Amino acid sequence: MVAPLSNSYSFGSNTQVDDLFREVFERIGVIGNDLPNLYIPSAIMSANLELSTWPGKGLNLWLVQQQMFSLYPNQPNYVLPENTVRVLEVVLTNPARLNTGGNAFSTLNEGVSANCFDPNQTAGCTLTSINGSIGYDYGVGVLKSVMYVGITPLVTSTYTLKIQYSFDDPVADNWTDVYIAPTQSYPGSQTQWFVINQTLNARAWRVTETNGAILAIQQIYFNQSSLMGRGDTMLGTYSRSEYETIPNKLNTNSLPSGYYYDQTMAAPSFSPVMKIYPVPGVSVALPHNQFNILYTSYIYAQDITQMFQRAQVPQRFYDALVAGLTARLALKFAPEKYPIMKAEAAEAYSIAAATDFEKVTLRFQPDFDSYGG
Repeated sequence: MVAPLSNSYSFGSNTQVDDLFREVFERIGVIGNDLPNLYIPSAIMSANLELSTWPGKGLNLWLVQQQMFSLYPNQPNYVLPENTVRVLEVVLTNPARLNTGGNAFSTLNEGVSANCFDPNQTAGCTLTSINGSIGYDYGVGVLKSVMYVGITPLVTSTYTLKIQYSFDDPVADNWTDVYIAPTQSYPGSQTQWFVINQTLNARAWRVTETNGAILAIQQIYFNQSSLMGRGDTMLGTYSRSEYETIPNKLNTNSLPSGYYYDQTMAAPSFSPVMKIYPVPGVSVALPHNQFNILYTSYIYAQDITQMFQRAQVPQRFYDALVAGLTARLALKFAPEKYPIMKAEAAEAYSIAAATDFEKVTLRFQPDFDSYGG
């Protein structure tokens, strides 16, 4: 009798750090209940160090993501998230706002939800219930594919937000999560953007708070890529020396044409900065002429902080993580095994990296950063 297949693909989605650590310790000869208390924090530290080295070995595609920020008149510098390793592509975009033809709505009809979709309105919508929602219903038979969502709070607030869509009337309350944002601070009157990579056509879209806060939102943007006009434009890259030798870095123009990615990361934030040139002019702030920067960034993996969580690593790289961590722990706890474990780690990463590629036309871009460029 032939044994049945499992019909399961949960190994890559349900495997926790403790499962990987158990395999690591077994490889260096520490079995089960023999783990001293010192070993676990040591393994967590070594795992994070291992993940921190991977960006230097090549491009890990699951850590490539698109992000967006708004341009502001006369502002040349824009701070990027501190987990940014480098910027791959930068595009100037004028996304089309999907705020007509339907009806705004909110939880229990609280506040004036229509204010959030009126570009000339600054009063916004303030709910009275915690964990409320504000959204837009495009109507029966009308489906919209939202690619970018922008949130402009009335005042600086901390929210834990979900972006959700529905194929039904919002009253039916049939919603599906398409983006889950971490708990974070939203500066008042500044727009925070989310790029929706798994978008699809849906009748209604909404923003929902999930951690007990009360929404007070000035504007919500449900946007698509540019539908007309100049469309999306790739920005050129300035090296450090090129940017430093620009005689007047605060020259303003209606739109920028290039950028410098400043990775000096000065304390205390250690965050990189994107410097735009020419500096955006006043026209970018007009209600119907909002220009954004859409950029592709390469980020560090999320920290491993405790045993009972998942690592931000796809299944195809599990063995590389286990092998790399095994070599690091062998160096500390089983030095006689280190040489063979180090060789195993290099081979495991090489095999995993062979699965991480894009089959496209080969292009070359010179990189002079190592030479002070």
